[in-house]
Amino acid sequence: ELRVGDVQNLDLPDESFDTVTCTLGFCTIPDTSAAAREAYRVLRPGGKLLMLEHVRSPARAVRGVERLLEPLFVRFMADHLTREPLDYLPGAGFEIDEVERSKWGIVERLRAHKPG
Repeated sequence: ELRVGDVQNLDLPDESFDTVTCTLGFCTIPDTSAAAREAYRVLRPGGKLLMLEHVRSPARAVRGVERLLEPLFVRFMADHLTREPLDYLPGAGFEIDEVERSKWGIVERLRAHKPG
């Protein structure tokens, strides 16, 4: 079943999924904290969150390029390049299990879970 909806306010029952996945999605969501809370709400205790996201590079030169490009990306594609999932996922209740970054540090693969 395919549904269209707002990830910041899901029309789904509490604790109804074992896994939530998101690939390059949180970088376009206006309120990442609300979306993280909703993902947490619909996960069963022990459920997993699997993400792949753009992130702020730890490399100074690359981070500078990201900051220069981000206003254009946001304006034309609603795509934030420098958001950090570790800034909003723990506040929603997630426990972080694994974080892996690409060579340049601009893409992050993350695995988290809902305790319980």
